[in-house]
Amino acid sequence: MTHLPTIITDLSLILILASIFSVLCKILKQPVVLGYIVAGLLAGPHISLIPTVQPENISTWADIGVIFLLFGMGLEFSFKKMMSIGKVGGKAMLFEVITLSVFGFAIGRLMGWNFIDSMLLGGMLTMSSTAIIVKAFNDMGLQKEKFAGIVFGILVFEDLFAILLMVILSTFAVSRSFEGSELAMMVARLGFFLVMWFVCGIYLIPTLLKKIKKYLNSETLLLVAMGLCFLMVVLATKAGFSSALGAFIMGSILAETIELENIEKVIQPIKDFFGAIFFVSVGMMVDPQVLFDNFSTVIIIAAASIAGKMIFTTTGVRLAGESMKTAVQSGFSLAQMGEFSFIIASMGMSLGVTSASIYPIVIAVSVITTFTTPYTIKLALPAYHVLESVLPNSLTDKLNKREDKKAGEKESQWKQLLMSYFFNLAIFSAICLSVYFVSAAFLLPLCATFDNLDFGHIIFSFVSIIAMSPFLIGMVRNRGRQSFLFLSLWSSHNNNRYFLTAMIGLRWVVAIVFLFMTIKLYWNISSVVIVVVALVVFAFIFQNKNLQKGYWKLEARFVKNFNQRQIEMRLNQNSKQEGNMHELDNLHWIDKNLYVSTYLVQKGGVVENKTLKELNLRKVYDIIIVAVTRNGKQINFPDGDFRLEVNDTLLALGQIQKLKNAQIDYKGIDLDYSKVINLHDFTLKQQADKHSCIKCMTFIIGENSSWIDKNLYDAQLNRKTNCLVVGIERGDIPIPNPSSHVRFKKDDMVWVMGDDKSLYKLLETNFFE
Repeated sequence: MTHLPTIITDLSLILILASIFSVLCKILKQPVVLGYIVAGLLAGPHISLIPTVQPENISTWADIGVIFLLFGMGLEFSFKKMMSIGKVGGKAMLFEVITLSVFGFAIGRLMGWNFIDSMLLGGMLTMSSTAIIVKAFNDMGLQKEKFAGIVFGILVFEDLFAILLMVILSTFAVSRSFEGSELAMMVARLGFFLVMWFVCGIYLIPTLLKKIKKYLNSETLLLVAMGLCFLMVVLATKAGFSSALGAFIMGSILAETIELENIEKVIQPIKDFFGAIFFVSVGMMVDPQVLFDNFSTVIIIAAASIAGKMIFTTTGVRLAGESMKTAVQSGFSLAQMGEFSFIIASMGMSLGVTSASIYPIVIAVSVITTFTTPYTIKLALPAYHVLESVLPNSLTDKLNKREDKKAGEKESQWKQLLMSYFFNLAIFSAICLSVYFVSAAFLLPLCATFDNLDFGHIIFSFVSIIAMSPFLIGMVRNRGRQSFLFLSLWSSHNNNRYFLTAMIGLRWVVAIVFLFMTIKLYWNISSVVIVVVALVVFAFIFQNKNLQKGYWKLEARFVKNFNQRQIEMRLNQNSKQEGNMHELDNLHWIDKNLYVSTYLVQKGGVVENKTLKELNLRKVYDIIIVAVTRNGKQINFPDGDFRLEVNDTLLALGQIQKLKNAQIDYKGIDLDYSKVINLHDFTLKQQADKHSCIKCMTFIIGENSSWIDKNLYDAQLNRKTNCLVVGIERGDIPIPNPSSHVRFKKDDMVWVMGDDKSLYKLLETNFFE
């Protein structure tokens, strides 16, 4: 008789039980996670109704399940989403973390728990369940409500906090103590590796996926995604972090690529499979006797979780500037303990840093709060109405007013500049530090392989400085919005200049310190000499045009990759309307009333040998000459001094009647009526043509755009990015072919023409954000 390994029989029992109880949960309209936990409870060693599965047989499978769960959460995370909802979600989450952590810690200590168990309880009280909330919102049709967006924003920050807590837990497992300096070093180390993994990942992975896109099908994409995920898992583990952190980071990197939807689709079955095994293993570790012995503890913590979330999250959202009604709905929606608490409790038990009883208690609390979630969401509006009836009218009116900034009012320019300044300084410092560490770990030992040691030091010190120099340039340069804020503050008040000069000096000092460290690594000479050499090298770097071009190429590629998904979505958003391209009623005025066509310059006509300035087509007819084709070569956005010749083909943009009038008034330019199409159709055509030299995109001016209230002349888009604004729509008012004196306003929809490179450059400048 053939021997069947125990792990196979155990796995078969797990899958049968999981499938039975997941179907039952679907019938009862409950989350399938509950079914998996019940299946694990029955299959575990604490209940002997059916054959028992040995936990060690599926521990590796469960570990893989955690990796897939965190990888999936990373795919849903998105750094861009975090930045877009950062103000409300971040402020509310910060308040929630502080208050609930203290609240949970106090409850744990009052119940007689030790320090680490109480600390983890406080941390786990802050974690809600994304899966449960999504299901509840979908069932109730609330996913498009305003408060739902705030809830999802808070969940993003909760995920980040959970990752930090996992790292703290791993550190404590090694040192068995919480010293302030050690904790600070751990957080700094985590920040350093997050920056490095993210920067390298965004720089390399979208480019890799784009280059191999034509070879990707479901099979190869699955293998590539899984390979990248487990590669990051290994790197994170080697760096001293958890495997779950590595999976989450890779998921968040892939979330910014154009293959996101395809990756989510191909890994979903595998994620469901291993996720089910993980939650079954969670149930197997629950001892019912422990639950009975700690029944009162479970009830207390469940009540604390629900009440704490309702009170502190509601308060946090209100303090973040939302109305009281929105705050109550948000706080009541988040009143449960989520899946991350399973993972952290499981990690704490496996590392031996938490008590054995805390794990089943956390599971029981999560199960209870999962059942209560739909009811707490439904209770939000009645609770708000009770508050409204109890509180004085004056206080209610005040609480219901949003504390957003007035229209057009912005945050303090100093606040914006300092945030941007220190963020950029931290990012580039982390990259330069990584170059230094790589040099010390790999290049320095190679010096010993040279017969002439000094020659080896010269070679590798030069290589290290060259590798670091682009990032030193980025560190000391003002770019995009930071440049605008800097100049605005410099010119607004003379006293500002002292502090701004100090900020410039600080960046220079940091850059020179990195050069000093790198030179010192290879040369054991006087520090004074090294400082002098570092200053000379610093001056050389910022005078060298090639190094500056190298930096701009690096940054442009990073920005392009980071925005690749959004750019692709913008380029394709109109393509979805291809089935009804000519149903123009739903289009914007600019799209359907501006037309693109071509003029051919005829011999002997009045336009021959005339400059565009002399023709004055823009001023008289509101016609923009987008490009001129001469002898097969296309010249985009010719200036006013461009002189027309016979057989030149002009690509013109304007209203249809004015295009016709120009042909009538100017003898010698032939309008090709067969090629007259509206801007919408032209945009679709150019997007479909990979070899097209001119494309049109639409942007919306965001509230933080540096060009709000600036006119087109000040923007100088044509000169700086070789792009041309061809139309603006402000509310219901169209402004075709805007003059140089038209000022940008918040929420303006702007139509811009340019080639791919120019449009990406425009995105790089953060002009519209």
